[in-house]
Amino acid sequence: MTFSWSNTNLGGKAILISALIAIISIFMPWIDMTIRTSSGWQQLAFVLLGFYVYPVLQAIRNKSISLIWGSASSISAAVAAVAFMEWKTILFEGVDLCLAGQGTYLFFVASVLLFAGVLKYKPTESAVSEKNESEEK
Repeated sequence: MTFSWSNTNLGGKAILISALIAIISIFMPWIDMTIRTSSGWQQLAFVLLGFYVYPVLQAIRNKSISLIWGSASSISAAVAAVAFMEWKTILFEGVDLCLAGQGTYLFFVASVLLFAGVLKYKPTESAVSEKNESEEK
């Protein structure tokens, strides 16, 4: 079956939109020190997009997503974003100063949206009926 945006349910759309947001966040500042910024690409944050591969491929192929694996990948992406924020927090004159930029926060929001999409995703009926017809033959 070919991919069709109109046949994709709300969960599938949330998964695909979250992946697009995550990709956009990679090109935004992940470190912001006011006078100097560094993008997610420069910080090698694009590696974190690996957490999106399984849910996105399953949504595009209109196949069911394992709740365990889908949840694990989306939660891992969110935890990695928070870990990056903690890693880029420094102590400056007795105050914790977080140098994480907007891209890091946007990636975290995209990961939460990915988790919501995984929970709401169900393959469309046409794909399920095609699978049942092929098994009967």
